[in-house]
Amino acid sequence: MRILIVEDDFTSRRLLQKILAPYGECEIAINGKEAVSAVELAWGEDAPYHLICLDIMMPEM
Repeated sequence: MRILIVEDDFTSRRLLQKILAPYGECEIAINGKEAVSAVELAWGEDAPYHLICLDIMMPEM
């Protein structure tokens, strides 16, 4: 499973990554712009994310 974690807080990001890593490949974005770019790239490569964990208060959006 392909997972995108979008979180600006380092501790939360690492915790989510540790929890979700057994379920698949985790990629990280630290702000909204990085997240949008990652999703666009994934769709362009015909390899979309199966799960996106998105922070509710996202900077740069």
